[in-house]
Amino acid sequence: MSIYFYIGYYYVPITVPDNPTMIDRMIFTLQWIPIELLPMIIVIIVIGQIRKNNLHIAGDPRKSEQFNAPIIAVHVRVLANTVEQTLIHVPGLFVFASRVQPENLKLVPLLAILFFVARMIYWIGYSRNALYRGLGYAATFFPSVAMHGYALFCIVYSGATHGIQSDV
Repeated sequence: MSIYFYIGYYYVPITVPDNPTMIDRMIFTLQWIPIELLPMIIVIIVIGQIRKNNLHIAGDPRKSEQFNAPIIAVHVRVLANTVEQTLIHVPGLFVFASRVQPENLKLVPLLAILFFVARMIYWIGYSRNALYRGLGYAATFFPSVAMHGYALFCIVYSGATHGIQSDV
């Protein structure tokens, strides 16, 4: 991951807003969120296609034996874990974007792309063997933890109102 961030930060031409306000930072971050939602969309489509092509085995999710059908079980677990990871990652990305120096906003798209790639690695690994999901999981979870850790550090170091303008 260090090589990924080094190359991405120094060699990939990522344009960030000049002298960004908090609104600029949030809009910039918001534009990258669809990449993070893409893994969920892809897995939902795959589950739907498998159900459609195997109606007798997994076609009716109201029937518990079909909802947990082995043919879709791994994909349903991947989807559930991806939803959980997205709920941790997306707020962290917004808080991170609100705290970093303007030139470091380049990390926002790098984190979003890493999230997408890591979720795909997780899905592929889990589809082959449950033990192979570790790399994708770690590449998703640890950046999220780092972003939240950075946010907590900033709160302790500079207070919860850092970067927020007051009209009073």
